[in-house]
Amino acid sequence: MAPSSSSPLPASPLLVLLMVPLLLAMARPCSGVDAIGTYCAKNGTSAETQASIDQVLAALVPRASAAYYATATAGRSSSAVWGLAQCRGDVPRQDCSLCLAAAAKEVASSCRGSSDGRVFYDYCLLRYSTANFIGLADTGYTLILLNTQNATGVDLAAFDRAQGKLMSRVASEAGDAANKGLATDTTRLGSDGGGAKTTIYGLGWCTRDITAADCGLCVAQAVAELPNYCRYRRGCRVIYSSCMARYEVYPFFFPLDGADKSADEVGQCDKIVLNA
Repeated sequence: MAPSSSSPLPASPLLVLLMVPLLLAMARPCSGVDAIGTYCAKNGTSAETQASIDQVLAALVPRASAAYYATATAGRSSSAVWGLAQCRGDVPRQDCSLCLAAAAKEVASSCRGSSDGRVFYDYCLLRYSTANFIGLADTGYTLILLNTQNATGVDLAAFDRAQGKLMSRVASEAGDAANKGLATDTTRLGSDGGGAKTTIYGLGWCTRDITAADCGLCVAQAVAELPNYCRYRRGCRVIYSSCMARYEVYPFFFPLDGADKSADEVGQCDKIVLNA
């Protein structure tokens, strides 16, 4: 699949409505060490191109483990391949290295013989393609994970407004070059009965090959999708190949404030894939 232009465009609402009933997966745990999404193009590759893919994957893991981000190329002409790997900037280095190694193994196994492979984890992402996607903001593939539970102990309308304001700030902060493609923020709101306050944690994250301006636009597009699928939900994330937006009611970015998320907070997630 060819990358989109550097100006993100919204998906067709009609396409979304038609595809959601078909593409909702069974509920799954919202956290874990396994890949949260994998995309493999249906068109195949030659032996020479597959050799280039193997070279790119082998180069990406050590480079990105050292710098949290790397690109690589291999091959020439019809066998040329481009690759990118990146960890979230807040993740500890050891977790980054482990994530990238798992990502390379997963995409090599799942997408063997495919001209375009992408794999997404909580802490990292890795992709390769026979088309040069470096520097292009790609929103063509959309992965949405939404908690199956609504927020509890709060007024749902107030929760929705607070989440919306939080994620709007996150999108704006993601477009600030000083943040290097990673924006995190929190907000708190009172409970229905005057008890403990609920904290909402928000994050926006972009691949480092796109500009700060495109990062802000990409995260803003992801944030704009949240009301379409995640209204009142305790957590949700919209993932593109170049960026993502996520919010939860438990700490999920580092530092974790010394709080462990309970199984009840994590809950279960539905998965939606658009434009695959």
